[in-house]
Amino acid sequence: MKKKLFTVTAALLTVVSMAARDGFAIVIDPQSYREARTEVDAYARAVEEVHNLKVYIVEDRWGVPDSIRHCLERLHRQKQEPIVGAVFVGDIPVVMVRDGQHMTSAFKMNQTMPRFESSVPSDRFYDDFGLKFRYLDRDEGKPYFYYSVAPDGDQRTHPDLYSGRIRPTDAGGTSRYQKLRAYLTKATQAKRQPRPVDQLFFFSGHGYISESKVARLDEKAVFMEHFPELKDNVNRIGYLDHSDVNPVKERLMNELMRPDLDVAVLHHHGYWDTQYLNGVDRPYTVRDAKTYIMRNIREHVYAAHKRGKNADSLKAQLLERFDLPESWAADCLNDSLARQDSLLDAATDLHLEDFQVYGYQPNTPVVIIDACFCGSFHQDDCIANEYIFQPGGTIAVLANTVNSLQDKWSDRFIGLLSQGGCVGDMARFSTFLESHVIGDPTYRFATAKGTPDIDHLILSGKAADWHRLLKSGTPEQQTLAIDRLQQLGAIGSAELLDIYRQSPYAIVRMQAMRSIVDCHDQNTIELLGLAAQDANELIQRFAVKFIGQSGDPQLLPALMTLSIANNTSDRVVFDAGQVMPAFRKDDLLSEFARQFDTPAVQYVRKDSVRRVIERAISVNSTKIARDIEACLTDTVSAKERRLSLRSTRNVAVHHLVPQILDYLQQKADEDTKLLIIEALGWHPLSCQRQLIGETMQKISADVRYSQAVRDEALKTYNRLYAK
Repeated sequence: MKKKLFTVTAALLTVVSMAARDGFAIVIDPQSYREARTEVDAYARAVEEVHNLKVYIVEDRWGVPDSIRHCLERLHRQKQEPIVGAVFVGDIPVVMVRDGQHMTSAFKMNQTMPRFESSVPSDRFYDDFGLKFRYLDRDEGKPYFYYSVAPDGDQRTHPDLYSGRIRPTDAGGTSRYQKLRAYLTKATQAKRQPRPVDQLFFFSGHGYISESKVARLDEKAVFMEHFPELKDNVNRIGYLDHSDVNPVKERLMNELMRPDLDVAVLHHHGYWDTQYLNGVDRPYTVRDAKTYIMRNIREHVYAAHKRGKNADSLKAQLLERFDLPESWAADCLNDSLARQDSLLDAATDLHLEDFQVYGYQPNTPVVIIDACFCGSFHQDDCIANEYIFQPGGTIAVLANTVNSLQDKWSDRFIGLLSQGGCVGDMARFSTFLESHVIGDPTYRFATAKGTPDIDHLILSGKAADWHRLLKSGTPEQQTLAIDRLQQLGAIGSAELLDIYRQSPYAIVRMQAMRSIVDCHDQNTIELLGLAAQDANELIQRFAVKFIGQSGDPQLLPALMTLSIANNTSDRVVFDAGQVMPAFRKDDLLSEFARQFDTPAVQYVRKDSVRRVIERAISVNSTKIARDIEACLTDTVSAKERRLSLRSTRNVAVHHLVPQILDYLQQKADEDTKLLIIEALGWHPLSCQRQLIGETMQKISADVRYSQAVRDEALKTYNRLYAK
């Protein structure tokens, strides 16, 4: 007998004069709905009246993820008033995704680690219907359900809905229901009092993207493309760097508490309970240097002492290694100094407790935290939750549940916030499992009359609609049009190359490059060569990344030109070194010599510069290849083989692919087969893509292989040929 798992009812809303075209779902657990019914219904009325969306309240009576997904898919596919988004309110099951690390930006933890840590909390389970999952297990008494990404579904994320999480907990001594009522009240008020984007702020923390100054200069220029309305008054775009002051924490908090600030973009490292802002102050004087060294030794020795290690032995080793006098380590076990050091460390970062300690109540409606783990909504508390559940004016935070790549397009489609989109669209187009809206995903700023309804266009737009927007829209809308036309198969590589050549806008050129790499043709090679010399630093960074992912020898000149140039930004230089293993050492050195020996390359002490670059090429290009070649013999241990093969997920050694495939089919044991097949799936842009794909297709249909190997081969094939 089938049981009815959900009550799905239209909220009792005030009837508006214009019929709603699209819908929106509020998924909520019964207890939260009982505790905050008044506030939920008020929020629903505001969504319908302000955003003209039909609201469906989905009461999750059974707490089963599959049931919620089926319900949302049905609401999305219905002909009348289909939903375009959803918000998950209260204690809605958290899906912990396994075997889907290729859909994250950076998360690569070994899944033999505890499953709570090695899984990705992701609402793509609920909002992306092209993905398929296999149920594995759940944690009894907890809201965590574990699913594996199935091999026969999509292997890239293309969410059908935008979504958000409002998951208050009892952390901090305040009832989750009290937090929920207060949050929904302020979200409803903000919705009924829309404001335009007038003020934007961005921040860069310690050690992020090699602390590249060029990257931040270009970022400010690009914000004016995202938000043309800010172009006439550049003082509306503020910037703060971690190096401006140490500790920078209070300055940052003061900025985000400004009632006139609309959007904040925060680049830094992070954890679920910490925003890492400053590092240790760099020494500028002799006294600074002495203090720096003494503190460093003191902290190491004191930490060893607390762990029960031999502190005296470590102290002696450090003094000898750095040739320091005994007096510099005299106070290593001083508890008072240890407390002082601890306070200094705490002051460099923003912690969960700081919201209460400092009375930190952010007022910025939309905060984008470009960091690892700060959006870990599955934890009892996290940084993003604190931002929205404070009494201040923050409504939505875009943040990540696990690790996040530094080199990503973190502000992609941010301009839609003022041009017909909602905050949920930013996470929707991030293309990563870990990116989420914490808070109200429908939040949007005031827009000019006649602004297109972006979410309705995404739902039902035809190619002709997007072509019109590509010709006449803002830079942001042109960028979205390229993405949508690619999804519809209505734009080719020749047109993308032409757009790249002609567009004066960095964000449009960036999207043209992102779209063309899936074309795998000569136009792709030509565009990447041009992009490596683009005026925009982020485009250069992505060009280098794609050059490494391709490994096509035709791209060697573009890579080497960047490596030789004196004015290449710090981060592009770093990335160029990272992708050199994708090419043969001899080919790299040959191309280097060809370019470097021309009269056009001018350096003081050119011979010295030559030696430095040649050494960098040799070091960067050989280690991974040497390790992989060793893995294909019997000269390494099983552990070394696993580590080396797993490392190829980051950088493909394309010229070794034929040898790797031969080893896979002739010699590899079961575990190694799975490891190799999974690693090869990380490289859909590889110049060896056809050979890999043909081999995977053959293995997936060969009954001589185990079902696990065949499934993994099918998954890799689908990853290589994903649309």
